[in-house]
Amino acid sequence: MSSSEATRVPGLPPRFLVKIVLGFRRWLLALANAMVPPQLPLFELATGIGRTHMLGTAARLKLADLLADGPLDAAQLAARTSRDPDAMQRMMRALVTVGVFALRRDGRFANNRLSNGLRSGRVGTFRDFADYFGSASNVNAWADFDGTLQTGKNAFERVHGMSVWDWFDRHPEERSVFAAAMGSMTQLDAPGVARAYPFREVRRVCDVAGSRGALLAEVLVQHRHLSGVLFDNAGVIATAGPLLGARGVADRVELSSGSFFDKVPEGCDAYLLKNILHDWDDERSVTILQNCRRAMKPGHRLLIVELVVEKQETAGIGPLSDVQMMMVCNEGRERSRADFARLLQLSGFQLSRVVPTPTLMSIVEGVAA
Repeated sequence: MSSSEATRVPGLPPRFLVKIVLGFRRWLLALANAMVPPQLPLFELATGIGRTHMLGTAARLKLADLLADGPLDAAQLAARTSRDPDAMQRMMRALVTVGVFALRRDGRFANNRLSNGLRSGRVGTFRDFADYFGSASNVNAWADFDGTLQTGKNAFERVHGMSVWDWFDRHPEERSVFAAAMGSMTQLDAPGVARAYPFREVRRVCDVAGSRGALLAEVLVQHRHLSGVLFDNAGVIATAGPLLGARGVADRVELSSGSFFDKVPEGCDAYLLKNILHDWDDERSVTILQNCRRAMKPGHRLLIVELVVEKQETAGIGPLSDVQMMMVCNEGRERSRADFARLLQLSGFQLSRVVPTPTLMSIVEGVAA
């Protein structure tokens, strides 16, 4: 475990301010696009696959880490990564063109604000996400986009002959990258989730498929009266101890292993599901929710932490994340408030409220009927 996993994220700006800034950014981009020939922004969009590969490669080679101690030229970067100097020069120049890394007058490359987001050992680093999005398995699935547009079925299984989860089981190195990427996201989201929801109203929380416990640990740190259960598969649970110990909550957490398609632990009055349902179609999502309901008493709470994306929404990362779920996961999708209400009702819950957090995530609260 890196030391960053035990570090709390600094305070996040209010959600309304985040939305204002993102809206201003969209307006500036729209203004810029309106002032140039349409072929230019269309060229930039059409070459997105190149940016995906270059960013993924830069992340995999840890180029931002190599530049952390100061600028280097392409030949130095190539020598330290066993790559071709000319190809490295051209890739780095292209990344500078799209705003990642900086090129100094002396010809050396340096980190900038965006490339610093790719550095290892930092809370919320994007390095693992860039590595995952640029992986051959992910990119090859996207190459069959039209097949998904024709059938509505995810491309990953069609291209690779197995689900993404089975793929991870057979390629543990990619599973580790994906787990690290999701952990980085949780590091950013967890403080806001722990602050936004009135956890004083509950006593014992189960984090369902909670990985190594980053979210549960943050909730317990901020709410000292709580105890928790961390539930995931046995291999993941076996790695949770160091993080929970570093956060000082190990003595308040019970570890439990299994599959949420079979059952979840009983004995808690609140159950957390963070970024779980968007991986699955409605049928399998209902199965997960029904298993949670069987473990709960009437009045107990289910807290679904996900993006809430309305049908006509075009702002933020939700619509893009939705298509990623469609392409790679098991007919997964980002859902609207009405979608969540329907799934909850089918599973023995009633939608109680949707609690915004300082990040783009929301907490959809269902109460066991």
